[in-house]
Amino acid sequence: MIPWVTVWGYSADISIRGQTLFVREKGMREAARYPLDTVSHLLIAGDNILHTAVISQCAKRNIPISFFDIHGKPEGSLFCREPHLSAAQDAVPKHAFSLAAAEAAADSRMRFLHELAESHEALFYQGEFDILAHARSEFEYLITLPELSRGYALTKNMYYEILSRVVPKSLGYVRRVEGAAPDPVNVLFSRGYAVLYATVSAACAGAGLDLNKGSLYDKPGACVLEIMEPALVPLVDKAVIKTASSGLLNSFARSASRCIIPEEAAAFFADELSHSLDRKIIEENVCAYANAVEEGAVVSYHYPA
Repeated sequence: MIPWVTVWGYSADISIRGQTLFVREKGMREAARYPLDTVSHLLIAGDNILHTAVISQCAKRNIPISFFDIHGKPEGSLFCREPHLSAAQDAVPKHAFSLAAAEAAADSRMRFLHELAESHEALFYQGEFDILAHARSEFEYLITLPELSRGYALTKNMYYEILSRVVPKSLGYVRRVEGAAPDPVNVLFSRGYAVLYATVSAACAGAGLDLNKGSLYDKPGACVLEIMEPALVPLVDKAVIKTASSGLLNSFARSASRCIIPEEAAAFFADELSHSLDRKIIEENVCAYANAVEEGAVVSYHYPA
């Protein structure tokens, strides 16, 4: 079973003939072929050509289709089940759920930074890790959701800036930027997070969760984004940093509107991502979240370190 089929960019032609999905990327003579009975999720990012027969056949087989803009921002999805837990999600203790996600995500980021510091002696500026650790320790004392969100955002922003010190300066990565990515590292973050979003989204739909009802965030896809937070480092960020450190991004190019990843680097990253994005682990955490919602308990995340 293929975890997902990803179409990213412009003017790709997505069609179906018989029981086979065809994806012909712009400028390519040959189309990639995927037997429909092996496809579990179709991700489409950017402005591409989608034949209506693809939608029809995916509907018959209950294969989710997720749509993103070219920068990885979720735009919507098709063929998700009815969210029977929607009412229960309205009644969850929002601060407790937000705190669980924020603490698990911050702890994951701090562990990764410790791991990187073992091979990068000057990773932290003087007193910087103490500031990060102190901000993390304050989470449980931040009473309101806005306070918790600000404290969590501080640790998150610091993490992405510290990561820039292990990435070659020639790549131009300074911090995490959403939207039009100014450098290849941010492009990889956006791609990886889009794939993770779609994978978590499909699991949430299967568990009966309303994708738009969360606690840590108040925006479309809030439930998915909340469950994703503790998973970003082990399932995506490590693959991004490994690719950035491989030297394969050195020949990246820029156009007027976007940063273009070398094909070899894109293939390397896709391979790393396919190994790290463990659907079973994701589904286990989504089930734990759904059970906590249903039982009125506090969720506990169990992603790999």
